[in-house]
Amino acid sequence: MSIIEKKVYTNSELRDTLESHDLNDDTIESVEINLNLKRMATYESGINYIDLEYKGYKYEIHGYYVEKRNDPELYYYDDDESEKESNKISVFLEKIQDKEISVLEDYLDFNVNGEPDSWWPNNTLNEESLEAVKWIDDAPNSIKAEFEKNYRDNDYQDVIHDGITDYDGEVLFFEEHNNISNIYFKINSKGINYEIEWINKWYVRKKRRGWNN
Repeated sequence: MSIIEKKVYTNSELRDTLESHDLNDDTIESVEINLNLKRMATYESGINYIDLEYKGYKYEIHGYYVEKRNDPELYYYDDDESEKESNKISVFLEKIQDKEISVLEDYLDFNVNGEPDSWWPNNTLNEESLEAVKWIDDAPNSIKAEFEKNYRDNDYQDVIHDGITDYDGEVLFFEEHNNISNIYFKINSKGINYEIEWINKWYVRKKRRGWNN
Protein backbone atom coordinates (compact mmCIF):
# COMPACT_ATOMS: atom_id res chain seq x y z
CA MET A 1 0.00 0.00 0.00
CA SER A 2 1.47 3.33 -1.04
CA ILE A 3 1.90 6.27 1.34
CA ILE A 4 1.54 9.95 0.50
CA GLU A 5 2.93 12.43 3.05
CA LYS A 6 2.11 16.13 3.09
CA LYS A 7 2.80 19.07 5.39
CA VAL A 8 0.41 22.03 5.42
CA TYR A 9 0.50 25.28 7.36
CA THR A 10 -2.87 26.93 6.79
CA ASN A 11 -6.53 26.03 6.78
CA SER A 12 -6.75 26.61 3.02
CA GLU A 13 -3.71 24.39 2.37
CA LEU A 14 -5.36 21.58 4.32
CA ARG A 15 -8.60 21.90 2.37
CA ASP A 16 -6.78 22.18 -0.96
CA THR A 17 -4.78 19.03 -0.16
CA LEU A 18 -7.91 17.07 0.69
CA GLU A 19 -9.67 18.28 -2.43
CA SER A 20 -6.72 17.63 -4.75
CA HIS A 21 -6.58 14.00 -3.62
CA ASP A 22 -10.37 13.62 -3.67
CA LEU A 23 -10.51 12.94 0.05
CA ASN A 24 -14.04 13.31 1.39
CA ASP A 25 -16.65 11.33 3.30
CA ASP A 26 -17.56 9.34 0.18
CA THR A 27 -14.00 8.28 -0.68
CA ILE A 28 -12.36 7.96 2.76
CA GLU A 29 -12.44 4.47 4.25
CA SER A 30 -10.91 5.44 7.59
CA VAL A 31 -9.53 8.59 9.17
CA GLU A 32 -7.63 9.17 12.41
CA ILE A 33 -7.08 12.72 13.66
CA ASN A 34 -4.53 13.32 16.41
CA LEU A 35 -3.80 16.60 18.18
CA ASN A 36 -0.43 17.42 19.66
CA LEU A 37 -0.05 20.17 22.24
CA LYS A 38 3.15 22.01 23.05
CA ARG A 39 4.96 20.89 26.19
CA MET A 40 3.83 22.43 29.47
CA ALA A 41 0.84 24.04 27.79
CA THR A 42 -1.61 23.05 30.53
CA TYR A 43 -1.99 23.06 34.27
CA GLU A 44 -4.39 21.43 36.69
CA SER A 45 -5.93 24.02 38.99
CA GLY A 46 -7.23 23.45 42.50
CA ILE A 47 -4.35 21.40 43.94
CA ASN A 48 -4.59 22.69 47.49
CA TYR A 49 -3.10 21.78 50.85
CA ILE A 50 -5.55 22.03 53.75
CA ASP A 51 -5.61 21.39 57.51
CA LEU A 52 -2.46 23.43 58.01
CA GLU A 53 -1.71 25.44 61.14
CA TYR A 54 0.80 28.16 61.99
CA LYS A 55 1.14 29.25 65.61
CA GLY A 56 -2.40 28.18 66.37
CA TYR A 57 -4.00 29.71 63.27
CA LYS A 58 -5.43 27.46 60.57
CA TYR A 59 -4.74 28.17 56.90
CA GLU A 60 -4.61 26.58 53.45
CA ILE A 61 -2.15 26.79 50.56
CA HIS A 62 -3.79 26.96 47.12
CA GLY A 63 -1.90 25.99 43.99
CA TYR A 64 -1.75 23.99 40.76
CA TYR A 65 0.15 21.24 38.94
CA VAL A 66 2.14 22.11 35.83
CA GLU A 67 1.56 19.37 33.27
CA LYS A 68 4.82 18.66 31.47
CA ARG A 69 3.32 16.35 28.86
CA ASN A 70 -0.25 15.92 27.73
CA ASP A 71 -2.25 13.55 25.58
CA PRO A 72 -5.30 15.28 24.07
CA GLU A 73 -8.22 13.19 22.86
CA LEU A 74 -10.33 14.77 20.15
CA TYR A 75 -14.07 14.16 20.12
CA TYR A 76 -17.08 15.68 18.44
CA TYR A 77 -20.63 14.74 17.59
CA ASP A 78 -23.18 15.09 14.87
CA ASP A 79 -25.92 17.71 14.99
CA ASP A 80 -28.20 15.88 17.44
CA GLU A 81 -25.22 14.80 19.57
CA SER A 82 -26.49 11.23 19.59
CA GLU A 83 -23.44 9.47 18.21
CA LYS A 84 -19.78 10.06 17.60
CA GLU A 85 -18.84 11.09 14.06
CA SER A 86 -15.06 11.18 14.40
CA ASN A 87 -14.72 9.11 11.22
CA LYS A 88 -16.08 11.90 9.05
CA ILE A 89 -13.67 14.54 7.74
CA SER A 90 -16.63 16.80 6.94
CA VAL A 91 -17.52 17.09 10.63
CA PHE A 92 -13.98 18.20 11.48
CA LEU A 93 -13.92 20.76 8.65
CA GLU A 94 -17.32 22.12 9.61
CA LYS A 95 -16.18 22.42 13.21
CA ILE A 96 -13.08 24.49 12.43
CA GLN A 97 -14.71 26.64 9.73
CA ASP A 98 -12.03 28.93 8.24
CA LYS A 99 -10.00 29.21 11.46
CA GLU A 100 -6.28 28.63 11.64
CA ILE A 101 -4.58 26.10 13.90
CA SER A 102 -3.40 28.88 16.22
CA VAL A 103 -6.94 29.38 17.58
CA LEU A 104 -8.49 25.92 17.27
CA GLU A 105 -8.60 25.57 21.05
CA ASP A 106 -11.83 27.57 20.74
CA TYR A 107 -13.39 25.38 18.04
CA LEU A 108 -12.44 21.78 18.79
CA ASP A 109 -13.71 19.63 21.64
CA PHE A 110 -11.06 17.52 23.33
CA ASN A 111 -10.00 16.10 26.65
CA VAL A 112 -6.46 16.59 27.90
CA ASN A 113 -4.87 13.77 29.85
CA GLY A 114 -1.90 15.51 31.42
CA GLU A 115 1.15 14.29 33.28
CA PRO A 116 1.70 16.38 36.44
CA ASP A 117 5.27 17.61 36.71
CA SER A 118 5.50 20.03 39.62
CA TRP A 119 3.30 21.94 42.08
CA TRP A 120 3.28 25.74 42.27
CA PRO A 121 1.33 28.18 44.46
CA ASN A 122 -1.40 30.26 42.83
CA ASN A 123 0.45 33.55 43.18
CA THR A 124 2.94 32.43 40.52
CA LEU A 125 0.07 32.33 38.01
CA ASN A 126 -1.23 35.83 38.64
CA GLU A 127 0.33 37.83 41.43
CA GLU A 128 -2.49 40.31 41.79
CA SER A 129 -5.70 38.30 41.57
CA LEU A 130 -4.92 34.76 42.78
CA GLU A 131 -4.00 34.13 46.39
CA ALA A 132 -1.78 31.29 47.52
CA VAL A 133 -2.43 31.45 51.27
CA LYS A 134 -6.00 31.39 52.56
CA TRP A 135 -6.32 31.97 56.30
CA ILE A 136 -9.22 30.04 57.81
CA ASP A 137 -8.83 31.67 61.22
CA ASP A 138 -8.70 35.41 61.68
CA ALA A 139 -4.95 35.64 62.09
CA PRO A 140 -3.43 39.03 63.01
CA ASN A 141 -1.49 40.87 60.31
CA SER A 142 1.75 40.35 62.23
CA ILE A 143 1.33 36.56 62.02
CA LYS A 144 0.51 36.73 58.32
CA ALA A 145 3.53 38.93 57.61
CA GLU A 146 5.81 36.64 59.60
CA PHE A 147 4.50 33.60 57.76
CA GLU A 148 5.06 35.22 54.36
CA LYS A 149 8.59 36.26 55.33
CA ASN A 150 9.45 32.70 56.39
CA TYR A 151 7.90 30.70 53.57
CA ARG A 152 6.96 32.77 50.51
CA ASP A 153 10.43 32.87 48.92
CA ASN A 154 10.48 29.07 48.76
CA ASP A 155 6.94 28.95 47.37
CA TYR A 156 5.71 27.43 50.66
CA GLN A 157 7.44 24.13 49.90
CA ASP A 158 8.58 23.87 53.53
CA VAL A 159 5.02 23.66 54.88
CA ILE A 160 2.66 22.26 52.25
CA HIS A 161 3.32 18.59 52.98
CA ASP A 162 2.28 19.04 56.61
CA GLY A 163 -1.30 19.23 55.37
CA ILE A 164 -3.74 17.12 53.40
CA THR A 165 -3.92 17.36 49.62
CA ASP A 166 -7.29 18.50 48.33
CA TYR A 167 -8.17 18.28 44.61
CA ASP A 168 -10.84 20.61 43.28
CA GLY A 169 -10.02 22.00 39.87
CA GLU A 170 -9.81 21.53 36.12
CA VAL A 171 -7.27 21.39 33.32
CA LEU A 172 -6.57 24.83 31.85
CA PHE A 173 -4.19 26.41 29.34
CA PHE A 174 -1.52 28.83 30.51
CA GLU A 175 -2.00 30.83 27.31
CA GLU A 176 -5.23 31.44 25.45
CA HIS A 177 -4.02 30.40 21.98
CA ASN A 178 -1.18 28.70 20.06
CA ASN A 179 -1.32 25.62 22.27
CA ILE A 180 -1.77 23.12 19.43
CA SER A 181 1.62 22.45 17.84
CA ASN A 182 0.30 20.22 15.05
CA ILE A 183 -2.54 17.97 13.95
CA TYR A 184 -1.94 14.63 12.22
CA PHE A 185 -4.43 13.16 9.77
CA LYS A 186 -4.03 9.47 8.94
CA ILE A 187 -6.38 8.72 6.09
CA ASN A 188 -6.97 5.58 4.07
CA SER A 189 -8.64 6.00 0.71
CA LYS A 190 -8.72 3.73 -2.36
CA GLY A 191 -5.75 1.68 -1.20
CA ILE A 192 -3.57 4.70 -0.39
CA ASN A 193 -2.50 5.89 3.04
CA TYR A 194 -2.33 9.66 3.42
CA GLU A 195 -0.35 11.16 6.28
CA ILE A 196 -1.08 14.88 6.45
CA GLU A 197 0.46 17.09 9.12
CA TRP A 198 -1.04 20.52 9.81
CA ILE A 199 1.72 22.51 11.49
CA ASN A 200 1.42 25.61 13.65
CA LYS A 201 3.83 28.08 12.02
CA TRP A 202 3.99 30.18 15.16
CA TYR A 203 5.15 27.18 17.20
CA VAL A 204 7.81 26.29 14.63
CA ARG A 205 9.20 29.85 14.71
CA LYS A 206 9.23 29.76 18.48
CA LYS A 207 11.25 26.53 18.53
CA ARG A 208 13.75 27.88 16.02
CA ARG A 209 14.32 30.93 18.21
CA GLY A 210 14.94 28.77 21.26
CA TRP A 211 11.71 29.66 23.08
CA ASN A 212 10.46 26.11 23.42
CA ASN A 213 9.81 25.19 27.04
